[in-house]
Amino acid sequence: MIALPADLRAEREALRHLVLATMMAWPQQEPAPAAIDALLLRLFRLQARAIAPYAKLCAARGVVPDDVADMTAIPLVPAAAFKYAPFSLSVSGDAAVRFDTSGTSDGQPGRIDLPDTAAYDLALQQTFAHFVVPDAAALHAVRPFRCLSLVPHKQARPYSSLGYMVRRLAQRWDDGNGGQFLGNGADFSDGLDVAGVLAACQRASRDAVPVLIFATTLALDTLLQRWPVGTRLQLPTGSRLMDTGGPKGRRLEVSRAEQHQQLSDIFGLDPHLLVGELGMTELASQRYEANLRRHFGLQAPDSDGYLPPTWLRASIRDVRTGQPCAPGETGLVAHLDLANLDTCAFVLTADLGHLDAAGGLHLHGRLPGSEWRGCGLDAEEITGVLRS
Repeated sequence: MIALPADLRAEREALRHLVLATMMAWPQQEPAPAAIDALLLRLFRLQARAIAPYAKLCAARGVVPDDVADMTAIPLVPAAAFKYAPFSLSVSGDAAVRFDTSGTSDGQPGRIDLPDTAAYDLALQQTFAHFVVPDAAALHAVRPFRCLSLVPHKQARPYSSLGYMVRRLAQRWDDGNGGQFLGNGADFSDGLDVAGVLAACQRASRDAVPVLIFATTLALDTLLQRWPVGTRLQLPTGSRLMDTGGPKGRRLEVSRAEQHQQLSDIFGLDPHLLVGELGMTELASQRYEANLRRHFGLQAPDSDGYLPPTWLRASIRDVRTGQPCAPGETGLVAHLDLANLDTCAFVLTADLGHLDAAGGLHLHGRLPGSEWRGCGLDAEEITGVLRS
């Protein structure tokens, strides 16, 4: 990547300072929506100048960045575009971390390069603590959990953003005796070590250390299929499980509700202790279910959708026109993520969903086909613009 010129680097540093301060202060200080809007508009104008592929897409749509004053007028980048061009900016010419998106139908992943991980890490830790460990003070330990990872090993998926997330969370929350149970064999391609998970849970129970399980939906499906028949545990008080979701469009033998009920049964966990997480490689921030917060009386019971931190917005767009949908209507889900300081912050997905009155996001599957018109450019148009 080519390093930013001095004026854009100075603007990026000034904006970075404001964004990090906003994230650090949350949730004790909730900024006004207008303040987040102003920062997002400022980030858009920076990225429309600093990220060359985004500048091309804006120009192709006839958008003059300085003329954009409304959030709904910010051009959205289809998630598919990340596989055709690097929608990242460079501060020094070097990347601190690289993430690859999931391969699409043609097997080609997108690539995200971040010059530093300060915003990514802060967004991750602040939001996780808010939604998954709202009772941290009551756990009476700086690193109160035995963290068990059921996500792919780093050696198998070196550029996985999910793997990076789980490693960072374990560094913060693990008591030092957790472990990795997916792809942890000699060649790092082995499957799920169900016996290892069971033994680790039993050790944690003997040690009276709460267990924190990180797992993809597919790993949980495998775990249940291979779990020893009739084996039931009672994990220590304070234990919980984070379901990180899974590949788009993959159907399981049972519903998510049935899967979570089975997990509750084998681990001895109340349903509120299983928390869903919603994220994507193209975003620095995540949404979570508020099960635990509602249980502790910290969240009004007005949404059972995926809730965001204050700096992450969702916008639902009409499939045909790309215009914003009315509240409650189903359309394509777009994300505007202020923590995406160094990679395009305005991403349109192929997910169908709606927002409830509390801002909770509810998903309804994927738009059939991998590309679409109306809301954004399809693959042919994307490549044509980027090569022009």
